[in-house]
Amino acid sequence: MIFGTKELTCTREGYAHGGFLRSFVVNFYKARGQAHGQTIANLSPLSKRQSTLLLFPPHNCQIAKSPMNLFSSFRAQMVFFVAAIVLLTIGALQLINSQLERRITLAAEEQFNEVNRAIDIALNSFPTGKYLSNLAADENLAVNPQSTIQHIVIVDENNNVFDSTDQSENDNKLSSEIANLPLLRHHESKGYEGNHIGKIQFPITTDKGARTIIVVVSLEGLSQTVTQVARLRLLATGGLGLLLLLITALISRRVTRPITELAQAAKRVTSGDLEFQVDASQHSEIGTLSQTFNDMIAGLRRNRDLEDQLQRAERSAVVGRLASGIAHEIRNPLNFMNLSIDHLRTRFVSPPKSEQDTENIRAEAVNILGLIKDEIARLNRLVSDFLSYGRPAKLKIKEINPRTLLEDVIGIVHAQAEQQGIRIYLQASTADEILLEADAEQLKTCLSNLVINAVQAMPEGGELNIAIAQKNENVEFTLQDTGCGIAADPVEQIFEPYYSTKDTGIGLGLPLTKKLIEDHGGEILVTSEVGKGTTFVVRLPRQALQKALAN
Repeated sequence: MIFGTKELTCTREGYAHGGFLRSFVVNFYKARGQAHGQTIANLSPLSKRQSTLLLFPPHNCQIAKSPMNLFSSFRAQMVFFVAAIVLLTIGALQLINSQLERRITLAAEEQFNEVNRAIDIALNSFPTGKYLSNLAADENLAVNPQSTIQHIVIVDENNNVFDSTDQSENDNKLSSEIANLPLLRHHESKGYEGNHIGKIQFPITTDKGARTIIVVVSLEGLSQTVTQVARLRLLATGGLGLLLLLITALISRRVTRPITELAQAAKRVTSGDLEFQVDASQHSEIGTLSQTFNDMIAGLRRNRDLEDQLQRAERSAVVGRLASGIAHEIRNPLNFMNLSIDHLRTRFVSPPKSEQDTENIRAEAVNILGLIKDEIARLNRLVSDFLSYGRPAKLKIKEINPRTLLEDVIGIVHAQAEQQGIRIYLQASTADEILLEADAEQLKTCLSNLVINAVQAMPEGGELNIAIAQKNENVEFTLQDTGCGIAADPVEQIFEPYYSTKDTGIGLGLPLTKKLIEDHGGEILVTSEVGKGTTFVVRLPRQALQKALAN
C-alpha cells in the first residue's frame, strides 16, 4: 500500500500515517537484518524474574529432594550440567538480543520521529504560511544530505514546486532526481540495500487546490546501526561460546579427574604395584567403579600371596623329593660299603689257617674293595649329574660309530636284562656306514638313561627294540619297549626337573638327557600308551652343532 494513495485532511488529528511509518521502519530493519545474516528473534522468552527464579531460587524456596543416588549418579550430573549450560546459553542470548534490539529500536524510533516532525512541518506550513526552510530551522530539524530528512517538497498538480526546504527550487519544476526516487512502501523494503534513499509522498487538499507533500528520507543511519548490531551480535555470541567452552573445560576436568586417576592406578597395577587404594568416597558410578577397583587390587594381593605360598610349597616339595631321592641313592652304596668293611674286619681278625685260606681272603678283599670303588664311582656320577644339569655343556666333539656306542650301552644293562627276562634287539643293517659327530661320553650317558629306564619299566620281562637310521642329514635312534607305559599327564612332565614317577628317583635323568641332546642340536620325542609300552626317538644332526655354527 503506497502512502500516497490515502487522502488526509489538514489537521493533526486527521493524520494517521504514523502506524504506516512505524511498520515500514520495522520491516526495513528486518530486511536489513536478513541481508546481514541476522534475524529478529520472534520469541516469547521468560521474564527476567522467571529466569532468575530458575537459575537462582530464593533462599527460602523449598526444593523437593530426590533420593541421594539420583543426584549423585554420574548420568544425573551430566544431565544437570547440560541443562545448566542450555539455560545459561538461552539466558545470555536473550540478554544480548534484548540489548541489541533495544539499540535498533531506539535508532528506528529516532528516524521515525524525524519523519513525523518533517511531515508535521509540511502540514503546518499551510495554516501558518511560513516557508518550509524557516519552519525546519524553528523546529531544529536537520535537513541536509547527511541527515535522515534530506528534503521536504510541496508540489501542485503540475509538479511545480510550491514550497521546498531548498528555496531555490520554489516555482520551478520538481527535479527529476526527486521525481524518480522510489516510494517507501508499507511491508516492503526491497531495493534499498544499495541505495538507502527513498521518498514518502501523499496528496492533501487545501483551499488553494490539491497539493502533494514529498519527504525525501535516508535510511543510511538505520542501516549502519543494523550492521553494527549484527557485528556486535557475532562478537557477543563468539565470546559467549568461548566462555561456555572454558566453563565446560573446567567442569569436565572435575568430572574426568577420577577417571584419569583410575587410569593411572591401572598403570601402577600393570607395573606390579598393589600396595595402594584409590579414593572411593564419591557416591556415584565413579565411586562404585573405584570401590570395585579396590576390591580387584585386594583380590590380586590375595592371589599374589597365595601364589607365593604355592611357590614356596612347591620349592619345599621339590627340595624334599630331591633330598629323598639323593638320600636313597647315597644310602644304598653307604650301607653296602659299611657292611663290606665290617665283613673285611671280621675276616682279618682271625689269622688264616692255611696258605689257601690266605689267598681266598686276599681275593675276597680285592673283590670287595673293587665293589666299594664302583659304589664310590656311582656316587660320584650321581653328584656329577646333579651338578651338570645346571651347568652349560662343554662338548668334546669327535666322530663316533653309533652302533658301537649302543653296543657298549647294551653291555651295561645286559646282566640285569637277562635276569628280568628282557630281550634286547639292535636293528642297524647299514649302521657300519653311519658316522656321527658328537661327544661320545655325553651321548652314552643319554642313551644309557633311556635304556636303563626301559629295562626298569619291564620288571616282568619284555622286549626292547633299538633301531638306528639315517634320515637326510640326521641320525635317528628309536628305543621301543613293551613295558607298563606312561599315562598322558605324566608324559608331558617327564622332562621337567625333579619330576619322577619312581619312588626313589630324583627326576634328573630325563631332563639331563634332553638337555644334552639339545646341546648337540638335536631333539627327543616320546610317545607312550599305558599297558603297551613307550617309544623314545632321539634325532641328532650328523654334523656337530659347534662345527655347523663355525662354518
